[in-house]
Amino acid sequence: MSLPALRDFFVRHREKATGVWRVGQELTRTIYLELGDIVYAASTHPQDRLTHLLVERRKVTQAQLDYALANLNPGMSVGKNLIEMGFITQRDLLEVARAQVERVVWACLAIQEAPTFDDRPLDITVVRLPFDTPGLLLGGVMNLADRESVLDELGPLNQVVVLEGRRLLEMPLPVDLARVTGLLDGSRTLLELGREASIEPFRLGAFALFLREMGWGRLHQLPPLDRHALEMALEQAEPVITGPLPIRHEDMDGTLMAESQPEPLAEPEVETLPEPLPEPDADSEYLTVPAPQPSWDAPEPEAPPPPPEVPMSTTPDPTPEPTPEPEPALTIQRDPRPEPEPAAPEGEEPTADTPPARKPWWLLAGVILLSTVVVLGYRWTARKRVIPPVTPAPAAVAPVPAPTPAPTPAATPAADPAQAATPAPPAEAPKPTPEAAKPAAAAPAGPASKADRLKAIAKGDWPVVLRQGEEQRKQLESRWTLRLEIACQVDTVQHAADLLKDQDPDLFVLPMAMRDGRTCYQVFLGSFASEPVARDAAKHLPAPFLAEGNRPKPFRVGQIPDKQ
Repeated sequence: MSLPALRDFFVRHREKATGVWRVGQELTRTIYLELGDIVYAASTHPQDRLTHLLVERRKVTQAQLDYALANLNPGMSVGKNLIEMGFITQRDLLEVARAQVERVVWACLAIQEAPTFDDRPLDITVVRLPFDTPGLLLGGVMNLADRESVLDELGPLNQVVVLEGRRLLEMPLPVDLARVTGLLDGSRTLLELGREASIEPFRLGAFALFLREMGWGRLHQLPPLDRHALEMALEQAEPVITGPLPIRHEDMDGTLMAESQPEPLAEPEVETLPEPLPEPDADSEYLTVPAPQPSWDAPEPEAPPPPPEVPMSTTPDPTPEPTPEPEPALTIQRDPRPEPEPAAPEGEEPTADTPPARKPWWLLAGVILLSTVVVLGYRWTARKRVIPPVTPAPAAVAPVPAPTPAPTPAATPAADPAQAATPAPPAEAPKPTPEAAKPAAAAPAGPASKADRLKAIAKGDWPVVLRQGEEQRKQLESRWTLRLEIACQVDTVQHAADLLKDQDPDLFVLPMAMRDGRTCYQVFLGSFASEPVARDAAKHLPAPFLAEGNRPKPFRVGQIPDKQ
């Protein structure tokens, strides 16, 4: 089961065709293309009609629609009649028309019938609406529910994807799919990408199908693994054993005497280690060492060559060769290099015959290294010492004594004239304390006003918007508020603020972690004393907030959730 309508529609889009694309026989769906872009769509299915969508999205009631159909103005469409009667606005009609085109396109991509295409210029009467065609097609492919058809159209999931061009990087994508764009370098299969980016393989396969049909990516299937070739590559190669070379026997002047073919090598004998040398006697003047034994591996250069008439034989003797008797030891003089003499006994000075003992060099190096470490440590410790500054104690202000009445001349003896003429020094004024000199701390700023929050939302300054939202949460913890919507795009939050700008709204925004790993925004309105009051205020909101699937919901501020 494949999707022929999906393949054909993507071909028309890549070829930038202009005309009418139609699928179905009795009930048909029609899409109008202009240079490969979608401008409008229509359908004869009852659920795709504009009137059904107006009632479904709560723009009009069924009674209003029946009245409008019964009193249609000739020469005008149903939408214009509803606008003339005041049931809907031009904005409502445009929103529902875009939703109608989206529903028709998504339904066409899932049809398993061959479509027809009328290649001709569009009539001037065809309504032309601005659409993001790649985004509309991506939504249609990602909403395909028939897994078997998608996998049949895509192929196995062990394919690798290689991007072509930069068109995908300029397109807004969901958060989970945006993480994958940097990994599409052809080194990972779809299954490996799903595990690395934590995305369901079917969703990732639908995204790869969209990239292939748009011409933005190429899919390559890895070849199957050849188990036999892998085992042969991993198997260790056995070493090739060649026959031994013939042995040549030559005389002294290089004339070839005989050539024999060696027999197969026998099992190697275990080489016996030579006996250790005898320990020298410290008191003896000469050392005795055994005479050197002949060796096949390192023959002495001065040894004469073997006699020519006796050929060499490589056949091992089965009987063990008797151990040769050791030759008499040769006497050699002691090595002239001086040997360390034992230290002189304590209290006895070394004589001329006894040289002074030498200390090993590593002991001297250790002493020098230890001294260097001690000096550096002392300097580092002295540098780290910090002498606290001496803070002078504040001068105590002597209390000013109360003035005493001057003594009368009769009761007081005569004082020194010089002392009497000297005036008393004035009392020192008290100095201001450091605590009094400190300026008063600035009072903390209060929560942001409604105008400040609206201004931050309009500017798109989301760190400030979220901080102001947390301030509102703490301030209104025991009150009630209305959650207008959960938006994952910045433009949606700003659009909600534009719809309420004539009402001086009290808006604040809080984040919410979604199940798929994205972070979206909860838009809240107002502060109410109870839940019934909040529900009553929701009835007076603009129509877009009361549409199905987007109804405001009251929350106690202290119980607002942070994740889905």
